[in-house]
Amino acid sequence: MKRLLSVIFIIIISIITVLSFSCSKSTLSGTFEGILPCADCPGLKTLITINPDGTFYMEETYLERSDEPVITEGEWVINGDIITFTTGDYEFEYKIISEDEIRWAPDGEEITGTDLNWSLLKK
Repeated sequence: MKRLLSVIFIIIISIITVLSFSCSKSTLSGTFEGILPCADCPGLKTLITINPDGTFYMEETYLERSDEPVITEGEWVINGDIITFTTGDYEFEYKIISEDEIRWAPDGEEITGTDLNWSLLKK
């Protein structure tokens, strides 16, 4: 019985350790891209490069409206499964779905009840 409890305890600790380190800054780093919904154009081509030093670089291009991307740079932090990007006084958030997918989450709330794609995938 003692041995069984020890094995169960080790398994639980292992699972907690894996979950807590599953999306660290080093595994989340990289470039994520996709086409997000846009109210007055076919889509917003979005590319976010997340650097391991806590900085990011983002390009947003409005399809069929502009060839020039809007460039944004700033810093990012992780709190739970939410990554917050900050540039000056402006903040926006994405939910970490996996180390290969982040999904736009205004005010930290994932958008539900729609078929629209709000995700960016790692390149």
